[in-house]
Amino acid sequence: MNLQEEITAVLDKCVNQQEAAEYSERLKEGLLTRDENIHSHFCAYFLPYNPENGTLLIGAHKKSGLWLVPGGHIDKSEGLLETVNREIHEELGVTDFFTEKPEPFLLTITNIVNDVRPCKKHFDVWHVVETDGKDFKIDHTEYHEVRWVTISQARELIEDPANLKALSALELLKQD
Repeated sequence: MNLQEEITAVLDKCVNQQEAAEYSERLKEGLLTRDENIHSHFCAYFLPYNPENGTLLIGAHKKSGLWLVPGGHIDKSEGLLETVNREIHEELGVTDFFTEKPEPFLLTITNIVNDVRPCKKHFDVWHVVETDGKDFKIDHTEYHEVRWVTISQARELIEDPANLKALSALELLKQD
């Protein structure tokens, strides 16, 4: 299954019909990665979540200047499993965290407003990484600071709308 098929299979994870329609249209365009379309591309994010104490890991991201959960752009020829494992390795120092493709729990769209970078829109695929984080070796070139926080504490730090939607979706997911 290629990336387009992987994401098409989980379109029901969109927050609403309007975003699902925008996702569908963008998937039909093809050229889904930053390497192929620098202006509009797909990203994979993951929430390191400790189910034992109900905390998640967030970081003060250096490039964006925002508190965010880890993740990044999908590279050309990668699927979701490869992207999530690569990003977990790059940002948290853990190799091959997942042996099977994790099921996304949310799809969001992030409009990026800046005059400096050509990137204007991310199509975000969200995953939960259940962990206590004991084996993490955080890449501090990415973050000013990282913290394990509750969802309510994360809401006090995070401003990004897509990250806030992910927190709400995680909260609902953990209630089930």
